[in-house]
Amino acid sequence: MTKDRWMIAAIVTALVLGTIPLWVSAAPPAQEQNLLTNGDFNGAFKSGVATGWAPWHEDSGDVCSANKEPWDFACKPGWNQEMDVNNHGLVRSGYAQQVGVQYRPWHAGVMQTVNVTPGTPVRFSIWAYARASNDNVPAPSYGGYPPHMRVGIDPEGQGLWNAGGIVWSGEVNAMDGWVQLSVEATAGSSGRVTVFTSAKYRGAIPLKHMDTWWDDAVLVAVAPAAQPTSPPPAAAPTSPPAPAAPAAPAATSTPRPDGAVVHVVRDGDTLFGIAIQYGVSVEQIEQLNAGSLGPNRMIFVGQELVISIPSAPPTEAPPPAEEVTPTEEAPPPDTSAAGSVCVLAYHDRNADTFRQADTEEMLPNAVFSLGDASGLLGQYTTDGISEPYCFAGLPPGTYRVTMQPPIGYVPSGPADMTLTLGTGGNMEVALGAQRGEDAEATETPEEETEENGGEQVVSQVLRWAARVSGILVLVLAVALGVIFFLSRRR
Repeated sequence: MTKDRWMIAAIVTALVLGTIPLWVSAAPPAQEQNLLTNGDFNGAFKSGVATGWAPWHEDSGDVCSANKEPWDFACKPGWNQEMDVNNHGLVRSGYAQQVGVQYRPWHAGVMQTVNVTPGTPVRFSIWAYARASNDNVPAPSYGGYPPHMRVGIDPEGQGLWNAGGIVWSGEVNAMDGWVQLSVEATAGSSGRVTVFTSAKYRGAIPLKHMDTWWDDAVLVAVAPAAQPTSPPPAAAPTSPPAPAAPAAPAATSTPRPDGAVVHVVRDGDTLFGIAIQYGVSVEQIEQLNAGSLGPNRMIFVGQELVISIPSAPPTEAPPPAEEVTPTEEAPPPDTSAAGSVCVLAYHDRNADTFRQADTEEMLPNAVFSLGDASGLLGQYTTDGISEPYCFAGLPPGTYRVTMQPPIGYVPSGPADMTLTLGTGGNMEVALGAQRGEDAEATETPEEETEENGGEQVVSQVLRWAARVSGILVLVLAVALGVIFFLSRRR
């Protein structure tokens, strides 16, 4: 009997040890759900377009067949699966979506339509890479060929690149390196949204290579949509009901003495959604509030937007002539509360993080991003000539400025900065960068990468060792069981 107990204990111990791989392999942390199909572009491709995506392009018609100056037209490009077999950095992981054509101007991208609960704020982000040259990679791009890259969301999911109401991000013109573009919008009443990538090469003599690559796209809900709740059952009336009052409008509006309709912006509002609520066009709201809108048509909670102005003021019976008194005109809207953040990038030759304007020139192709607690507000790519560039129309608050240096440069100091902007404040941010071969800071990321890579390798070896040991223990337990069974039969 003692022998039987020993064998049972050995088998139980083996089974427990066999579960070690389950303990070693920790569950990955929860992440926001990507609403896109094949967002990493690593699935199958059909006719050069990634599964789940569709191509779109602007077509200027017969002028494309002539293909001559002034080159301000757009033709159909090609879409291809980028595998980067020579490791030139044209993919971030796996495959990427390439769009481009030789010796022709073009304006095109890819798009995808997905179902989204109406009223859900969503954010679309994707990484982009652009190149323009007559030389093959890895030769650098030529100057004067901005790709005008941007991304967009159609809140109504119409699936047309030129449909009205698309919310577009600012343009990014960085070349020869990956940059991330983002845009936010609120899903409309259709229950679907369409996301777009867009690049445009036109207006200059076409080159052999005018291409863009797109990878790692993500569409996430910024906040869950509010779910409607059923109203409580009405109590039995004890007296004749009063005449029903008209339903209050969903929008918060305030009429001014002159008859103009003013909307107070609430959390989750967008210009497109406000226009639908009042039955007016987005362009009308933009025109009536041109002095108060931020960059990229940015609005903020509590802001008052003029929706419409009556064509004629309301008429009243004129008072007796002797009682007429002069009245003061209404003061102009106060725009002093809006501030700005102005940015520039410079070559910090002595790495002291202070710019000497006489010897340290401004840098082109640095990408600045401005954001606050709600997310990305705007992006700007420097040209090295017209800076500083100002993100204007900013309400008081805390903002973060981030700089991505040009290709071949590394930051000489902080690459981002948190700012507190007061009422009507104006702040200037100058961030420096050095050439990669001259900056010692470039060694640290490599060392960290090697160290992190070594840790990952050791972790992976331990996981496989645990799995193999578990399998061996299980095999040993089975063998012992067979031996025990055969010995009992004797």
